[in-house]
Amino acid sequence: AEEKETELKASAMIDAIVQRGPEDSDTAASEEVDEPKKVGDGKTIILIDHQDSFVHTLGNYFRQTGAEVKTLRSGPSAYARMEKMIEKGEKPDMVVLSPGPGNPSDFGLSTSLDFLVKHKIPAFGVCLGLQGMVEHFGGTLGVLDIPVHGKPSKVTLSVAGKKDDSIFAGLPQSFTVARYHSLHGVEEYIPSCLEVTAKSDDEVVMGIRHKTLPFAAVQFHPESILTSPAHGLHILENALSFLRYDEEDEKEASS
Repeated sequence: AEEKETELKASAMIDAIVQRGPEDSDTAASEEVDEPKKVGDGKTIILIDHQDSFVHTLGNYFRQTGAEVKTLRSGPSAYARMEKMIEKGEKPDMVVLSPGPGNPSDFGLSTSLDFLVKHKIPAFGVCLGLQGMVEHFGGTLGVLDIPVHGKPSKVTLSVAGKKDDSIFAGLPQSFTVARYHSLHGVEEYIPSCLEVTAKSDDEVVMGIRHKTLPFAAVQFHPESILTSPAHGLHILENALSFLRYDEEDEKEASS
C-alpha cells in the first residue's frame, strides 16, 4: 500500500510539472524576448536628404533609437509629402536636416525651416543643418582657413550644452567627434535667439540650440566612426527625447 501511495504521489507531481511546463516555458520565452522600451518607439522621423553620402548611415543611427525613419530628397516634393502626412494626422515627430555639400541656400534650408516653424515640427540639424539654422535665424556663416574633412576634433560643452534638456545631456564635458566641413557659424554673429552649446578645441561652434523652439543642431557628424558610437547615438536619443512641442502648442498647430 505504501508503495502504491508513493507511486500515486509521484504521478501527481509529474502531472503537475507537465501541466505547468508549457506555461512556464511561454513565460520564460516572453521574458527573453521582451526588450526595454526605446526613446524612438512609436515615433516617425523625416530625414531630409541634402545629397550627402552620410545620409543612410545617419538614418540607420536613428533607427537604432526605435524610430521609423523616412528619407525624402530636399525640395518642394518633400514639403508636399509632409503636407499630406499632416493632413492625414501623421505629422512627423521630428525632421532631421542632413549634412550636404555647398551652402544652405543651395538646398533652400530657410524654406524648410519656415515650413517646420509653421507646422510646429521639431528639428535637428547635422553639419549643413546647423549652418542652415544659423543663417535662417539671422546669423553669419564663415569659411575655415583650412577645410576640415574626416578629421577628429575635441569638443567641449558650454553651460547651455550641459543643461538637463540639452542634446548633450549625460555626455562628458569634452569628447572627440568627426568633422567634415569648411563653412561654420561665426560665434560673434550667432543670433540672440540661438545659444552655443559646444565648441571645438579651435573655437569653432559645434552645437547650437534655439532658446524657445525645439530646434537644435551639431556641426560635427554624430554618425561617423570617428565619433564614439555611444556618444553619437546618445545625442540622437536626446534629440528625440527633448526636442518637442508641448501639448498646448500641438493643439494650436492642429487648429
